[in-house]
Amino acid sequence: MSYVANAHKSRSVIDADTTQVTVFTGFLGAGKTTIIIDLLKRVNPKYTIVLLKNEFGDAETDSALARESHIQVTEMTNGCLCCVLVGQMKRALEEMKAKYRPDRIIIETSGSAFSAPIAWQIREMESSGFHLDSILTVVDCINFCGYEDTSYTARMQAQYTDLILLNKWDHVTERQLDIVVDHINELNTDTPKIKVGLDGSVDPEMIFGLDTKLFALSDRPFAAAGGTGENRSHHAQEVDLVEIRRSQDAGSTKEGISSAEFTAFLMSLPAEDVYRVKGIVRLVGSVSGSDAPLANVKTDSSAHYIVNHAFGRYTLTCLTAKTQQAPDMLVCVTILGSGLRMHLPRLLEGFMASEVEATVRWAQRPE
Repeated sequence: MSYVANAHKSRSVIDADTTQVTVFTGFLGAGKTTIIIDLLKRVNPKYTIVLLKNEFGDAETDSALARESHIQVTEMTNGCLCCVLVGQMKRALEEMKAKYRPDRIIIETSGSAFSAPIAWQIREMESSGFHLDSILTVVDCINFCGYEDTSYTARMQAQYTDLILLNKWDHVTERQLDIVVDHINELNTDTPKIKVGLDGSVDPEMIFGLDTKLFALSDRPFAAAGGTGENRSHHAQEVDLVEIRRSQDAGSTKEGISSAEFTAFLMSLPAEDVYRVKGIVRLVGSVSGSDAPLANVKTDSSAHYIVNHAFGRYTLTCLTAKTQQAPDMLVCVTILGSGLRMHLPRLLEGFMASEVEATVRWAQRPE
């Protein structure tokens, strides 16, 4: 069964000095960063694109990963673009336009972001030379049917979008894929749906020039009536968050976590509860055993690695000298999921951390 459909292309006349803006949404661990990194490698080198990355927590994991691919990134951390950081996003876009004069800015939202406030902010900036081109949603075909039932955000992301990118479809059966598409169609029948390539690839021609009609400024009164307006507590309602920061003590000879013990720890995490683990850890020994490709793997005695774990699958990427972290940093990770309170002792053990080195925020789901 084919899910490919042709999205409408732009009919607007865009001034040469106008910067097009593409917004990527998608729930935690859907694979947005991987798709964006591959996408940027496919455009003409003379076509300038910069990435505005919204990280959940303050571990700039995906931004470090993007820099490893020589992509210019601006980070916005410790908040969400759709609520607490929406004002800062305006300043960030203006600074990026002035500094880089890009043809296009790609905004990658956090996994729990609503697209409406982001879209309205960009539309308000049209007089400053910005044009909202499209809102794209990445769907994790392995896990969508699970988190769709518990996440209001995931449903909204699938419902209000110009194009749905079906990711990880090669890891499910044809029948399971049909079920995922059926669930999406219950939310959004008309929006085109395309399969992402096996290597995370998407043709730029498919996603650039869509000229979205979503979230016109005239739609804002609908938000006040309880529609797609911002909900500043939506993160607290949906996910637990654990952040662990650990540095090497002065005089300590401990160089990091055993790579063998750490990979075993990652593989033991329950996918139904631990949605994401992302951050940077210092590992000792050769890294092996991942069920997904590893990049820049070292066999040195100790090195910093980007860990990117989503619903039971993970990758480890060894940082180069260009993006290397502070030498005394051992752990800087953000963990997102459901029911993490009961897993906290195991998480602390896996990262060799104490309670005072962890910051927690438990979900406050409505009764």
